Amino acid sequence: MITTVNLISGEGSTNLAILDAQRPGGKLHGLVKTLAIVSSDPNAPGIERAIRQGFPEFDIRVANRKKGDLGEQLLKILGEYEPDYFHQLGWMPLTPKAVTERFMGLNQHLGPGGDFMHGKRRIYAHLRFCQMIDEKRPIPVFCQFVHPKYDQGDVVYVRFEDFNFAESVNTIANRLLPVEHEVQIEALLRLAKGTYRREPVPRVFETPEEKELMDQVRLEAESFYRHEYKPGSEVFFTPETHANPILR
Repeated sequence: MITTVNLISGEGSTNLAILDAQRPGGKLHGLVKTLAIVSSDPNAPGIERAIRQGFPEFDIRVANRKKGDLGEQLLKILGEYEPDYFHQLGWMPLTPKAVTERFMGLNQHLGPGGDFMHGKRRIYAHLRFCQMIDEKRPIPVFCQFVHPKYDQGDVVYVRFEDFNFAESVNTIANRLLPVEHEVQIEALLRLAKGTYRREPVPRVFETPEEKELMDQVRLEAESFYRHEYKPGSEVFFTPETHANPILR
Protein backbone atom coordinates (compact mmCIF):
# COMPACT_ATOMS: atom_id res chain seq x y z
CA MET A 1 0.00 0.00 0.00
CA ILE A 2 1.10 3.55 -0.68
CA THR A 3 0.08 6.56 1.40
CA THR A 4 -0.60 10.13 0.34
CA VAL A 5 -1.37 13.58 1.67
CA ASN A 6 -3.62 15.38 -0.80
CA LEU A 7 -3.08 19.10 -1.46
CA ILE A 8 -6.08 21.12 -2.63
CA SER A 9 -6.98 24.77 -3.18
CA GLY A 10 -10.60 24.86 -4.34
CA GLU A 11 -13.50 22.50 -4.93
CA GLY A 12 -11.39 19.41 -4.34
CA SER A 13 -13.37 17.26 -6.77
CA THR A 14 -10.40 15.07 -7.72
CA ASN A 15 -9.58 14.59 -4.06
CA LEU A 16 -13.15 13.38 -3.46
CA ALA A 17 -12.96 10.99 -6.42
CA ILE A 18 -9.73 9.53 -5.04
CA LEU A 19 -11.20 9.13 -1.56
CA ASP A 20 -14.22 7.39 -3.07
CA ALA A 21 -11.93 5.03 -5.03
CA GLN A 22 -10.31 4.01 -1.72
CA ARG A 23 -13.60 2.72 -0.30
CA PRO A 24 -14.45 -1.02 -0.36
CA GLY A 25 -15.13 -2.00 -3.95
CA GLY A 26 -13.18 0.98 -5.28
CA LYS A 27 -10.23 0.76 -7.64
CA LEU A 28 -7.76 1.88 -4.96
CA HIS A 29 -9.18 -0.03 -1.99
CA GLY A 30 -6.39 -1.66 -0.02
CA LEU A 31 -3.78 -0.14 -2.33
CA VAL A 32 -3.77 3.60 -1.58
CA LYS A 33 -4.63 5.46 1.61
CA THR A 34 -5.00 9.22 2.01
CA LEU A 35 -3.62 10.15 5.43
CA ALA A 36 -4.45 13.85 5.38
CA ILE A 37 -5.70 16.74 3.27
CA VAL A 38 -3.99 20.13 3.13
CA SER A 39 -5.73 23.19 1.69
CA SER A 40 -4.01 26.41 0.65
CA ASP A 41 -7.30 28.22 1.28
CA PRO A 42 -9.05 27.99 4.66
CA ASN A 43 -12.36 28.66 2.90
CA ALA A 44 -11.93 26.17 0.07
CA PRO A 45 -15.19 24.31 -0.61
CA GLY A 46 -13.15 21.10 -0.85
CA ILE A 47 -12.66 21.12 2.93
CA GLU A 48 -16.35 20.91 3.79
CA ARG A 49 -16.97 18.49 0.93
CA ALA A 50 -14.31 16.12 2.28
CA ILE A 51 -15.80 16.32 5.79
CA ARG A 52 -19.26 15.52 4.42
CA GLN A 53 -17.77 12.51 2.66
CA GLY A 54 -16.55 11.24 6.02
CA PHE A 55 -12.90 12.26 6.03
CA PRO A 56 -11.69 13.01 9.60
CA GLU A 57 -11.74 16.75 10.23
CA PHE A 58 -8.62 16.49 12.43
CA ASP A 59 -6.64 15.31 9.41
CA ILE A 60 -7.59 18.32 7.30
CA ARG A 61 -5.04 21.12 7.62
CA VAL A 62 -4.48 24.57 6.14
CA ALA A 63 -1.12 25.83 4.86
CA ASN A 64 -0.74 29.19 3.14
CA ARG A 65 1.61 32.13 2.97
CA LYS A 66 -0.67 34.30 5.10
CA LYS A 67 0.16 32.01 8.03
CA GLY A 68 3.91 32.27 7.47
CA ASP A 69 6.52 30.35 5.53
CA LEU A 70 4.69 27.87 3.29
CA GLY A 71 7.58 25.45 3.13
CA GLU A 72 7.88 25.24 6.92
CA GLN A 73 4.16 24.64 7.26
CA LEU A 74 4.14 21.86 4.68
CA LEU A 75 7.28 20.23 6.09
CA LYS A 76 5.68 20.17 9.55
CA ILE A 77 2.46 18.60 8.29
CA LEU A 78 4.11 16.11 5.98
CA GLY A 79 6.64 15.26 8.68
CA GLU A 80 3.76 14.37 10.98
CA TYR A 81 2.23 11.92 8.47
CA GLU A 82 5.34 10.80 6.52
CA PRO A 83 3.41 9.89 3.33
CA ASP A 84 4.93 8.10 0.38
CA TYR A 85 3.73 11.01 -1.76
CA PHE A 86 2.02 14.36 -1.44
CA HIS A 87 -0.47 14.73 -4.27
CA GLN A 88 -1.19 18.17 -5.75
CA LEU A 89 -4.84 18.10 -6.83
CA GLY A 90 -5.67 21.56 -8.10
CA TRP A 91 -3.05 22.94 -5.70
CA MET A 92 -2.36 26.54 -6.69
CA PRO A 93 0.92 27.57 -4.93
CA LEU A 94 4.34 26.57 -6.17
CA THR A 95 5.49 24.01 -3.62
CA PRO A 96 8.78 25.22 -2.10
CA LYS A 97 12.00 23.42 -3.05
CA ALA A 98 12.64 22.46 0.57
CA VAL A 99 9.48 20.34 0.43
CA THR A 100 10.19 18.70 -2.93
CA GLU A 101 13.70 17.81 -1.75
CA ARG A 102 12.34 16.08 1.36
CA PHE A 103 9.18 14.41 0.03
CA MET A 104 8.12 12.79 -3.22
CA GLY A 105 5.20 14.56 -4.87
CA LEU A 106 2.61 13.97 -7.58
CA ASN A 107 0.82 16.62 -9.62
CA GLN A 108 -2.50 16.68 -11.48
CA HIS A 109 -2.03 18.27 -14.90
CA LEU A 110 -3.95 19.10 -18.05
CA GLY A 111 -2.79 20.83 -21.23
CA PRO A 112 -0.03 23.45 -21.52
CA GLY A 113 1.82 24.27 -18.31
CA GLY A 114 3.89 27.09 -16.92
CA ASP A 115 3.64 29.95 -14.44
CA PHE A 116 0.07 31.10 -13.79
CA MET A 117 -1.32 28.41 -16.09
CA HIS A 118 -4.21 26.71 -14.35
CA GLY A 119 -7.83 25.75 -14.84
CA LYS A 120 -9.48 27.04 -17.99
CA ARG A 121 -6.39 29.03 -18.97
CA ARG A 122 -4.77 25.74 -19.97
CA ILE A 123 -7.67 24.77 -22.20
CA TYR A 124 -7.88 28.25 -23.70
CA ALA A 125 -4.15 28.19 -24.50
CA HIS A 126 -4.37 24.72 -26.06
CA LEU A 127 -7.32 25.61 -28.28
CA ARG A 128 -5.89 28.97 -29.26
CA PHE A 129 -2.56 27.37 -30.17
CA CYS A 130 -4.28 24.72 -32.32
CA GLN A 131 -6.36 27.42 -33.98
CA MET A 132 -3.27 29.47 -34.83
CA ILE A 133 -1.34 26.53 -36.35
CA ASP A 134 -4.52 25.37 -38.09
CA GLU A 135 -4.12 21.85 -36.70
CA LYS A 136 -6.10 20.08 -34.01
CA ARG A 137 -3.87 18.25 -31.51
CA PRO A 138 -5.25 16.23 -28.57
CA ILE A 139 -5.20 17.63 -25.04
CA PRO A 140 -2.88 15.70 -22.67
CA VAL A 141 -4.33 14.86 -19.26
CA PHE A 142 -1.77 13.36 -16.90
CA CYS A 143 -0.27 12.72 -13.50
CA GLN A 144 3.37 13.64 -13.08
CA PHE A 145 6.06 13.70 -10.43
CA VAL A 146 6.51 17.11 -8.82
CA HIS A 147 9.54 19.10 -9.96
CA PRO A 148 10.99 22.29 -8.42
CA LYS A 149 9.98 24.09 -11.63
CA TYR A 150 6.36 24.31 -12.75
CA ASP A 151 5.16 21.25 -14.66
CA GLN A 152 8.59 19.80 -15.47
CA GLY A 153 8.33 16.43 -13.71
CA ASP A 154 8.23 13.08 -15.51
CA VAL A 155 4.81 11.60 -16.21
CA VAL A 156 3.36 8.60 -14.38
CA TYR A 157 0.30 8.18 -16.61
CA VAL A 158 -1.18 10.18 -19.49
CA ARG A 159 -4.31 10.14 -21.63
CA PHE A 160 -4.90 12.24 -24.74
CA GLU A 161 -8.36 13.68 -25.27
CA ASP A 162 -9.87 15.04 -28.46
CA PHE A 163 -11.92 18.22 -28.66
CA ASN A 164 -14.16 20.07 -31.08
CA PHE A 165 -13.71 23.74 -31.94
CA ALA A 166 -17.48 24.07 -31.66
CA GLU A 167 -17.19 23.37 -27.92
CA SER A 168 -16.63 26.25 -25.52
CA VAL A 169 -13.73 26.32 -23.07
CA ASN A 170 -16.19 25.78 -20.22
CA THR A 171 -17.78 22.80 -21.98
CA ILE A 172 -14.41 21.15 -22.56
CA ALA A 173 -13.33 21.80 -18.96
CA ASN A 174 -16.51 20.20 -17.61
CA ARG A 175 -16.24 17.25 -19.99
CA LEU A 176 -12.62 16.59 -19.07
CA LEU A 177 -13.11 16.84 -15.29
CA PRO A 178 -14.10 13.18 -14.82
CA VAL A 179 -11.22 12.24 -17.13
CA GLU A 180 -8.85 14.12 -14.82
CA HIS A 181 -10.24 12.09 -11.91
CA GLU A 182 -9.77 8.80 -13.77
CA VAL A 183 -6.20 9.66 -14.77
CA GLN A 184 -5.10 10.47 -11.21
CA ILE A 185 -6.72 7.29 -9.90
CA GLU A 186 -5.09 5.18 -12.60
CA ALA A 187 -1.70 6.75 -11.86
CA LEU A 188 -2.04 5.94 -8.15
CA LEU A 189 -3.06 2.39 -9.03
CA ARG A 190 0.02 1.91 -11.19
CA LEU A 191 2.28 3.39 -8.53
CA ALA A 192 0.79 1.07 -5.90
CA LYS A 193 1.24 -1.97 -8.14
CA GLY A 194 4.65 -0.89 -9.42
CA THR A 195 3.47 -1.04 -13.05
CA TYR A 196 4.05 2.59 -14.00
CA ARG A 197 6.68 3.76 -16.45
CA ARG A 198 8.25 7.22 -16.32
CA GLU A 199 7.67 9.24 -19.47
CA PRO A 200 8.69 12.77 -20.46
CA VAL A 201 6.14 15.57 -20.20
CA PRO A 202 4.01 15.65 -23.37
CA ARG A 203 4.46 18.86 -25.33
CA VAL A 204 1.82 20.19 -27.67
CA PHE A 205 4.39 22.20 -29.63
CA GLU A 206 6.89 20.39 -31.86
CA THR A 207 9.32 23.07 -33.10
CA PRO A 208 11.09 26.13 -31.64
CA GLU A 209 8.74 28.33 -33.66
CA GLU A 210 5.72 26.55 -32.20
CA LYS A 211 7.15 26.94 -28.71
CA GLU A 212 7.33 30.69 -29.25
CA LEU A 213 3.72 30.63 -30.38
CA MET A 214 2.71 28.64 -27.29
CA ASP A 215 4.49 31.15 -25.06
CA GLN A 216 2.47 33.86 -26.77
CA VAL A 217 -0.88 32.17 -26.23
CA ARG A 218 -0.01 31.44 -22.59
CA LEU A 219 0.33 35.18 -22.02
CA GLU A 220 -2.86 35.75 -23.96
CA ALA A 221 -4.70 33.21 -21.81
CA GLU A 222 -3.53 34.88 -18.61
CA SER A 223 -4.51 38.33 -19.84
CA PHE A 224 -7.81 37.21 -21.35
CA TYR A 225 -9.00 35.41 -18.25
CA ARG A 226 -7.77 38.11 -15.90
CA HIS A 227 -9.38 41.08 -17.62
CA GLU A 228 -12.06 39.91 -20.02
CA TYR A 229 -13.39 36.60 -18.75
CA LYS A 230 -16.66 36.87 -16.90
CA PRO A 231 -17.94 34.02 -14.68
CA GLY A 232 -20.70 32.16 -16.44
CA SER A 233 -19.68 33.38 -19.90
CA GLU A 234 -18.66 30.98 -22.64
CA VAL A 235 -15.49 31.23 -24.75
CA PHE A 236 -15.79 29.81 -28.26
CA PHE A 237 -13.22 29.56 -31.07
CA THR A 238 -13.98 29.93 -34.74
CA PRO A 239 -11.95 27.25 -36.60
CA GLU A 240 -12.21 28.98 -39.97
CA THR A 241 -10.46 32.15 -38.79
CA HIS A 242 -7.56 33.23 -36.63
CA ALA A 243 -9.52 36.13 -35.23
CA ASN A 244 -10.03 36.58 -31.51
CA PRO A 245 -12.17 34.00 -29.75
CA ILE A 246 -15.84 34.81 -29.30
CA LEU A 247 -17.03 35.68 -25.78
CA ARG A 248 -20.72 35.05 -25.18
